[in-house]
Parts: sequence; structure tokens; C-alpha cells
Amino acid sequence: MLTAILAFFQAVPAIFSGVTAFTQAYYDAKVRLVAIRVGGDVDVAKQIVSGVVAEGQTRIQFLNAVANSKFLMFIVGGFAAPWMFYQAKVVMWDKIICMWVLGTYGFTPPVEGTVGTWAGWIIGGIFGTGGAMAVGQMFFNRRER
Repeated sequence: MLTAILAFFQAVPAIFSGVTAFTQAYYDAKVRLVAIRVGGDVDVAKQIVSGVVAEGQTRIQFLNAVANSKFLMFIVGGFAAPWMFYQAKVVMWDKIICMWVLGTYGFTPPVEGTVGTWAGWIIGGIFGTGGAMAVGQMFFNRRER
């Protein structure tokens, strides 16, 4: 048992170097892909990838701040709960339970108009800002050719 523990501790540096090599290869691949999208400029691609990473860190800090505040959790839950209940009704009742109980699919009218627009903005603001930020950074950080 002691030999296995010592062997594990001797392997720890190799594990960390493997993780570091994987992370570096992943970063380099991301930079190459972004460089192709922006026209081959590696410096701009590195800035974009770094910006996406910084935005992700900011998003994590925001989620930590929300998770540590009961008031903010109540606000986010209050905005997200009606949409979650609607989606649960559509999926659980209309598609699953109604078919088992009644033998036919249920029908829930789609959310339309101003309510649908607001629902999209609220859910997008809570859960989906990362992709929009990346696209915005690619657009505003491009160089004129």
C-alpha cells in the first residue's frame, strides 16, 4: 500500500505536466481557429481568446456573487421560474404524461408577442451572454484590411 502511495506521489508532476500540455495545446488550437476566422492575424486571435477567457471569469464571479446573496437568488429565480414552469408543462405534461394518460399529445399555446420577447431577453440575459460577448469581441477587435 505504501509503495502505491509513493508511486502516486512520484506520478503527480507527470500528471500536472500532462494537464499543462493539454491546456496549452487546447489554447493553441483555439487561437488557430479564431485566427482563421479573423483573417489570419494571430495577435488579434490571442486577444479574442483572452477576452473570452476573461469574460468567462467575469461570468463566474457574477454567478458566485449571485449564489452568495439570497436576495439576488430570489430575483434571478423570480425571473426564471415562470419560464421554467412553462417549459416543464410543455415537456412533462404535453409530451409525456398526457400521452400516457389520454393517449394523445397535449397542446400548450406558444408564448408570443411582448411576453415572448421579454422571456427571451430575460432567459438570454441570465444564461446566455458568453457567446454574444465572443461575437462582439471578434467584430470590434478586427483590423481593417
